[in-house]
Amino acid sequence: MTIREWLEDLRFAGMKLGLERAQALLERLGNPQLEFPSIHVAGTNGKGSLCAQLSANATASGFSVGLFTTPHLVMVEERIRIDGRPISSADFDRHVEAVHEAASEGEVLEPTFYEVTFIAAMLHFAEIGIERAIIETGLGGRGDATRLVDADLCVITTISKDHAEILGDTLPEIAREKVGIHRPGVPLIALESNDGAVTAVFAEVAGDDLYLHEKMPGHSPWEIWAELAGMISLAMGWSETNAPCTWPGRSPNWKPSGFASQVTFSAAHNDEGFQAELDRIQDPCVFMIGMSAKHDLEQATASVTSELWHSNIFRHIVVTQPTSGRLPAVEAEDLARIICGNRLDPPLIENDPIRALNLGVTMANQSGINVVVMGSIYLIGDILSYHAQHDGLDLWEELSIH
Repeated sequence: MTIREWLEDLRFAGMKLGLERAQALLERLGNPQLEFPSIHVAGTNGKGSLCAQLSANATASGFSVGLFTTPHLVMVEERIRIDGRPISSADFDRHVEAVHEAASEGEVLEPTFYEVTFIAAMLHFAEIGIERAIIETGLGGRGDATRLVDADLCVITTISKDHAEILGDTLPEIAREKVGIHRPGVPLIALESNDGAVTAVFAEVAGDDLYLHEKMPGHSPWEIWAELAGMISLAMGWSETNAPCTWPGRSPNWKPSGFASQVTFSAAHNDEGFQAELDRIQDPCVFMIGMSAKHDLEQATASVTSELWHSNIFRHIVVTQPTSGRLPAVEAEDLARIICGNRLDPPLIENDPIRALNLGVTMANQSGINVVVMGSIYLIGDILSYHAQHDGLDLWEELSIH
């Protein structure tokens, strides 16, 4: 069995919260996560976007920066970036092999796929001597393996309902899990919530370490995180507060190199994310969507269902499904039944996401309008992967973010 086969087999174990496995493995490997300072970011939406922009600002300010994010769009190496560029396959395999050997020493440990990639990142960051790490939590915060990094600043983006089956049914319950990244005496910056009960949880846990950040009205999600990244950069004493950054599938106007079609991508995949993106659409368009499985799909797509029913901006609807990713795809027919049940005109259903996009582009060109693609990040990964192979693109270049 190759080391990649071993890693892929761990996907079937699913998600397991708790620090015991990762902590034991890191101790066996010399606690590499303690050799550099980290900014630790949690939240429901926006944490990856904020991390990417913090990485860009820190790198532009002259620091050697390690960035750990999840999930990946196309290749697992993109979870680990140095100065914005994904780790090489050779380095990734070497570090995963080290984790595998450590897990097999003495009492056998069974880490998750996510924990292995996180520990591999810590090994690489320590090996090359980074000066600053930017760390995105995978799920929650209190029981996430990233809780083991040496953070000198913690940040929480938004709190909304996602992964309720694991984190809790109410916003305060979810907030309590995510604010678990707080360390006593370490500043915690949190985006101010519209829910007073959420803010109360932050205040209870973080006390005097809490700094609430009020978002500017009318800003897009990307602009909100750019503003927060700039404020954090100033607080950290960095010279650059607004460095260029391209975050595939999430930053404005991103598309694969050479992609000439008038297509906009957004990895919005829950109700809060959908609502923020849908509110920004002003012009008629073809709307394409594909989703991965959700605990409560109807709640996660409530904003989409409402907008598709009430707004005449969406001239055509194309429903598809991702072909990759850890979670199974929602069948296109099932998704169409949920989000388009109130529309008089039926959506176009095409299971293959590449054919679906081509059909959407054709309809958009005939009407002189654009295509808006939303949903699972794995759907966007499918599209990028296809075009990288079809057009001979260098994935390391495509996935370098600054």
